[in-house]
Amino acid sequence: MPFIGGIFSFVLPSKAGIVGSLVLLLAVIMASYGLLIHQNSWFYRFAWLPDWELGFQVDQVSVVLIWLVCFISLMVHFFSLSYMNDDPGKGRYFLKLGFFTTAMLGILMSDHLILLFMFWELVGFSSYLLIGFWYQEINNAQAARIAFMTNRITDAGLLVGILLLLSAGGTGYISSIEMVDHPMGTFWIGTCMLMGILGKSAQFPFLTWLPQAMAGPTPVSALIHAATMVAAGVYLLFRIFVIFDPDLMLLVVLLGILTALIGAIAALNQTNLKRVLAYSTISQLGFMVMGLGVGAYDMAIFHLWTHAFFKAGLFLSIGSVIHYLSILEIGGDVQNMRHLGGLRKYLPVTFWAYVVGMLALIGLPFFTGFLSKEGILLGAFRWAEHGGHPVYYLVPFMAMFTTFLTACYMGRQLILVFLGSYRGPGVLKKQPFLWAENLPIGLLAILSLGVFYTLNPFHGKIPFLIFWLGTNQVESVNHPGDILIFSILLMLLGLGWVFWRYREVRLKKWISLNPSSLTHFAENAFYLDQIYMKTLVPAFNWIVVQTARVDEVLINPIIDRFAVFFVVLGKVINLIDKNLVDGGVQLISRLTEVAGDNLRKLQNARVQMHFVVALLGLLLLLLWLIQTS
Repeated sequence: MPFIGGIFSFVLPSKAGIVGSLVLLLAVIMASYGLLIHQNSWFYRFAWLPDWELGFQVDQVSVVLIWLVCFISLMVHFFSLSYMNDDPGKGRYFLKLGFFTTAMLGILMSDHLILLFMFWELVGFSSYLLIGFWYQEINNAQAARIAFMTNRITDAGLLVGILLLLSAGGTGYISSIEMVDHPMGTFWIGTCMLMGILGKSAQFPFLTWLPQAMAGPTPVSALIHAATMVAAGVYLLFRIFVIFDPDLMLLVVLLGILTALIGAIAALNQTNLKRVLAYSTISQLGFMVMGLGVGAYDMAIFHLWTHAFFKAGLFLSIGSVIHYLSILEIGGDVQNMRHLGGLRKYLPVTFWAYVVGMLALIGLPFFTGFLSKEGILLGAFRWAEHGGHPVYYLVPFMAMFTTFLTACYMGRQLILVFLGSYRGPGVLKKQPFLWAENLPIGLLAILSLGVFYTLNPFHGKIPFLIFWLGTNQVESVNHPGDILIFSILLMLLGLGWVFWRYREVRLKKWISLNPSSLTHFAENAFYLDQIYMKTLVPAFNWIVVQTARVDEVLINPIIDRFAVFFVVLGKVINLIDKNLVDGGVQLISRLTEVAGDNLRKLQNARVQMHFVVALLGLLLLLLWLIQTS
């Protein structure tokens, strides 16, 4: 359905986005109906090849995420009506949005790994088109290419893992997936599939492509970072974690918490509006992966749900800021937080929506982030308790420290963008109220309030998890008091520190200073991109060069000699064909022609000739009779 809406938007550029939004609204209504009445799983399988069926499924988890993807995509479509109104390629833009949303829905409904992989690749391809939408600028095209190639490399690992699983006797159906025996060992099957998951969800060491994906339009960033592309990896991990052995699950935990920490540190040192949220997404995805690794499966999916609302709201809020400054045409870098400030006076709706999303992301009580994040922290402490060694407690304490950093970088962005006085060029002035932008921002902020999920966030069970996810096993954030209090104090401490650090007097001094080498180190995510460019890229280039040399020195001469041989053979065959075959045929034809000419002379209509022929025939007949008697 979303793709059909995108086609209509492309065909009718004057109504671009309106048709797509209406189609998505219908999809949200249908998904809402399924969300409310859905009790049992729905399966549909079709024969694709003989004795091999692919399958679709809709169960309690997928229907929740289907509704989420449709709703977030609807908000992005509606916001884009204003944001992309003056863009000459808006028809093409909405077509790609519809294509992207359709591919993501295909992932959520696929029950067979092969079918899921097909949609998995379509998501990667459509994200390439969206990230590089403004391809006329070389940086945007380069960012799209990096995102595409990184995901293709990791997706190759996922494909290998799927094929190994099938070769070991696995059916490939996600609804009935189970651990299988393989000569290579189950660890390598899981490792290959984990590679694809880490790449799609931008986990260490494949996290560098996601910040560069900010080259696309801001609504695209909201869609990719909130509930779609990057969430696909977490969703797949949730579906297939049963085939992972304990060693691999420990690796999942370590990679998740490492990614969460790296993303938080990098976000704290960014000066670009969108890159702060990009690294924040990386950090929160790390939280989800860690949650799955420690066994807090329901809370990880719940965090995926809550994160979609407040992160989409934050991205669209930042998009509103960028659009506002672009309309004013004040010049300069409108995404550099050093040149902003004081925007709360001119964008009040955006400001308050951002505040709600920020508090939800930090994880303060009575906001959605508190419910899901604290549940993951509880799962991490329980996992460490059963780990059998004190070193396991490093994971939950690193997670606690990450929550402190989250409060720091989000409070920092709030101060630099909305508080204080304006520090950029030009003069700010109020703009007309834009419903297409403010309505989705406000709605996403409202859905980031915890009251929609439970009236008491400190005790009892979360009805959302019980009714919609179909579980009675996971309790809400009913932490031991000391853990809960310590977590909240860390978040408040982070906010307090950043407000002291970036108060007006010190802020002017900080802006005038050049970034330190340590800041540069953190801003560039520990120079992972540079490390890859200095190590992996030369290594791949060397392999390519050596392969080319082998091709030139060994393979090409062999092929050339084979070519010469076949050319000579062809000429010989041609001579044989021309002189023997064709000559023989021509000889027979000539003999037949001569015989026919001579026999034709007998047909001269003379009675004497007919009498002679008859007489000869009679004589021959008599001779035959005499011989046979």
